[in-house]
Order: sequence, then C-alpha cells, then structure tokens
Amino acid sequence: MSKRENQILQLLKRDPFIQQQEIADILGISRSCVAGHIMNLSKKGYIKGKGYILSKNAYAVSIGAANIDLTSYAYNELIYEDSNPGKIISTPGGVGRNIAQNIALLKNESYLISVIGNDQNGKVLFDKTKLAGVNVKFLYKLDGEKTSICNSIIDKKGKCILTINDMSILEKLTPALLSQSRSLIQHASVLVVDCNLTEETLKWLFRHVKNVPIFVDTVSQSKAPKIRHWLSHIHTLKPNRTEAEILSGIKIENQKDAAKAADWFHQRGVQRLILSMDTEGVYYSELDNSSGCSPAIHTNVINSNGAGDAMMAGLVHCWLEGMELKESIQFSQQCSALTLSSEHIEIFPKNHSYI
Repeated sequence: MSKRENQILQLLKRDPFIQQQEIADILGISRSCVAGHIMNLSKKGYIKGKGYILSKNAYAVSIGAANIDLTSYAYNELIYEDSNPGKIISTPGGVGRNIAQNIALLKNESYLISVIGNDQNGKVLFDKTKLAGVNVKFLYKLDGEKTSICNSIIDKKGKCILTINDMSILEKLTPALLSQSRSLIQHASVLVVDCNLTEETLKWLFRHVKNVPIFVDTVSQSKAPKIRHWLSHIHTLKPNRTEAEILSGIKIENQKDAAKAADWFHQRGVQRLILSMDTEGVYYSELDNSSGCSPAIHTNVINSNGAGDAMMAGLVHCWLEGMELKESIQFSQQCSALTLSSEHIEIFPKNHSYI
C-alpha cells in the first residue's frame, strides 16, 4: 500500500460516507486521482463492494528472530578477567518477536513468523508470545533444534556492552518454510523484517512481496549489509548511525551528514529513513516529503536492549493508523523510552500505562 492509499484508507475508516471530492480537497489532489487510488484499494482487498465497505483484516506480519534473552546487569564498574557482582534475568526476546509483541500490545492484529526448538525455552517463548496477543500460527516448532539464546552484558549505566548469540536455528527459516505462509505475507497491511534472517530468505521475501510496505530493522553492523542490494524494495529503514554509515559509505557526525545519507538512501529507493542518532535523537526523512530531527527523550536508562524494537513497533502502529511521519516519530520515541526504563523488552512493562 502506498502512502497516499494509506491516507485515503484512514479517511474512509473515519467516515465511510465521505465523498471523493472531499478526500481530494483534504489531500490536495484531484478527484480523479482519488478515484484511481480507491480502485487500487479495492483490487488489493482493503475495500469491499460499493459504499466503501472496509475490509477488517488489516494486520502486521513480523518475520525474524525469536529467542530467550539472558541479561546480566553489573552493579559496579566492570572489571575484566574477574568475577563481577550483579544479577541475571531471563526473558522472551528476539528482534522479530519483540516487534510482533509490541505491535500487539499497541492493540493491532499482529502475526509472528519465526522458528523455535521443541524444547523448554521454545515452550516458554511460544506461550508468552501468544499470551501477549500475538498470532503464533506460524511460529514453527522444529524437532531436534535448539531455541535461540542471546546473552547480553549491561553495564551500570544501562548500556549493552557485549552480546553473544546462539541463533543457528534461524537458518531453518527457509524460503520453503516461508512459502507455507505466503498468502498471509502477501495480504498484510505491513511487513516487518529483521536482518537476522539469512540472505537467501531475505532475497525470497523481497522478490515475492508486492504491494506491501516492508519495514526493515538492520539489527547490527554485521547484519545490515545483507539488505544493501534490496534498498529499492524497502519502504521504511531503521538503522542506527553506524549501520547507516556501513550501508551508505557516508560518515555521519551531524544532522547535515544525516541529511546527505538520507538522500543517498532515497536515491536507491528507500521511501523513509528513520536514523537513530544516539543522544542527539532521531533524524527522519521521507522521499519527496518531510524531514527533520526529533530530540531524544530523557529517561532513566536501565536496559537499552529492545528499545529499537519498541520504536519499530511504534512506527508500524502509526502507519496502520495513518499518522504523519513527524507525529509517528514522536510516538515511537515514547515507546522506546518506556522500554529503556524497564528491565523488560515490552512497551508497557509493569507500573506503566498505555501511551
């Protein structure tokens, strides 16, 4: 779905009896252009029959990692090659799984496609993800495989300084397995992909998904290059500064550099760039539309893990709601800030209320 089609769909949701000319006046386009977009929405199944009867099956599909997170919190300054006092907790995790869960917590229909082992960790992931409201029909349990585990060390300032992951099971999330959920993927309102997937699987997705906006989380410096040759297929790309530098070859030290990098991505087909600038906030840019920098929200950082996943979920939620980019960024930053202030990865941890 294009941005303009999404805008029209949201207007129809608010007022199913709105006239095409009124839509045209609101959006500043011609009535014939509105008619064309409405025809496309009908062909894609978002509008059924006459009178703008809307399909109620808008949903998001997240494809990526699902794992158990072991997180070690150091109480004091870390002393290397020595024993350090702290605490260790175990929680459900994985970029794709985290995003799917947070999308569900934001009251959207959310599907997760991933793989887990038929073991105790897999059972915990399956049950807790389902309990959070995620549709887990395509969360495949594989016999003889070990559920992914990710082990992170958090310093006393809440910064993740090292992560070791055991995620070889994701190699089993193959195009052949994905083809079993092909219809679900191709009829989604938005598709979220993380770069933990193999290059072969990413290639299959980019080649077979048409007319569905694809949001991509680059995950890490080592995994971001996997999507270098597929930028023209990406609607929304959410890298951090280093990942954007690796992909573009442009050193990003300030907002001017960020704007230059955004132009580079837009020239290669990326519709929207959401660039994390650490303490400077978020630089955002939309092709042929708005751009700017939204300042960081100051919060008591307990754990930086999962904050980017919460932000991506916020972006997906705002897209489904038809919100403008600037407003979407601010909402998504709030989602991220709530996660930063918690030991857990969900947007609404204990003692927090709905945004």
